[in-house]
Amino acid sequence: MPSFIRAGWLLAGPGTGLLRRPGEPHAISWLAGAGLAVLLAGCAGQASVTLPPKAGVRSPARLAEQLGQRQQVMVAYAGYWQASDEALNSGNARRASQILARYVPAAALPGLIAALRQDWARHAVTDGVAVLHVISVKIRGGRATVHDCVDLSHAGLRSERTGRVFPHSFGSPRANYYASLVRQGGRWLVGNIVPVVAQCEP
Repeated sequence: MPSFIRAGWLLAGPGTGLLRRPGEPHAISWLAGAGLAVLLAGCAGQASVTLPPKAGVRSPARLAEQLGQRQQVMVAYAGYWQASDEALNSGNARRASQILARYVPAAALPGLIAALRQDWARHAVTDGVAVLHVISVKIRGGRATVHDCVDLSHAGLRSERTGRVFPHSFGSPRANYYASLVRQGGRWLVGNIVPVVAQCEP
């Protein structure tokens, strides 16, 4: 998972605009690998949802087309985390932009790529798995908010060159996040993800 998620990058505008850092220390880790199994627990008693592997027949975006609005939001949110890993591991700005473009507003891409370049400079790739525990999904018109108590305790960064894990790159088992999504062009896009300094329960 990308550094900008850990640091709580925010979009400067409502659904568009460049990312900015809200006074938190620089991020430490991207999450999970391309074959990540993301568990979406809770959320009005809905069953857990597992994302298909990267090489699977159905991408999160295609799966969302067959689901209701709430499920579409959940799949878009989970897909963003998976895409963030793939973008980091691509090691390439052009490829990373193509991957992320399916999940974020176009105006956010320059800021996201700038954040990725910092991890690429130290040859970082993802190490481990993050598990998403969605607590709630609220939708009003073309906007949605996802409250997640994500387990980052087994998701960090390692050096692609040495294979060594970066110190302190793994996060909390109960990381409290709020994600804002906006519906554009018939799909849900992640506008921002904000960390909250408070306890959460999956």
